[in-house]
Amino acid sequence: MHKKYALFDFDGTLCKGDSIIRFCTFARKQKLSTRRQLLAGLWAAAQFKAGRITIEKAKQIALQWMEGRSELEMQDVAQRFCREVLVPRFFPEGIAALQKEKEEGAIVLLITASPSFYLMPMKELLGVSDVIGTRMDVDPSGLYTSLVGDNCRGLQKPLRLAEYLAAKGDRLDYEASAAYGNSTGDLPMLEVCAKKVAVNPGKKMQKALSAMENVTIVRWSTRSGKAAAKEAK
Repeated sequence: MHKKYALFDFDGTLCKGDSIIRFCTFARKQKLSTRRQLLAGLWAAAQFKAGRITIEKAKQIALQWMEGRSELEMQDVAQRFCREVLVPRFFPEGIAALQKEKEEGAIVLLITASPSFYLMPMKELLGVSDVIGTRMDVDPSGLYTSLVGDNCRGLQKPLRLAEYLAAKGDRLDYEASAAYGNSTGDLPMLEVCAKKVAVNPGKKMQKALSAMENVTIVRWSTRSGKAAAKEAK
């Protein structure tokens, strides 16, 4: 059955900046990791930006402190992280757009390169149907081990979406659906929907958008993220 979907990237689209380093910094403040582990994560991020390691390797290093921690424990950490750190960084215009898509009957999904486990609280905070992101492996005893699969970016976004839709027995209605993203890593996701919204695109993104049709460029900024989150419930 064809259904109307609204697909939202998260980091840089609904929320200012990148979340994974903030998550690792939050974990350090909660004494869940060591200073050395945090520095290793920052080093890995720098190595990735310099093109010396893959994004999967960088995230693996940044989240190494999680290995052996329970899924239940991390659910509580994720809840506090989302409320205390991410909500104040929301773009209110983005939350309003998400709310409007819901009101107009769209099934809203977050499709993000961030590890999905720490964004799961957004299902409740934003009222979205699901979060599709980079996956962490959990062993049979409920303990985290490592990242599993590819980083949910670029072509992985529509591939993971197709996997999700197949499991639901749904088909995306191209003409009725919308996609929102801020970087070139979101372009394959934007291409699966007729309505394409580019949020605060940089020069590289704008150049890529010139070859696409039905693109709307928006400029969103942070004001009161907490107020925006309340509106989205």
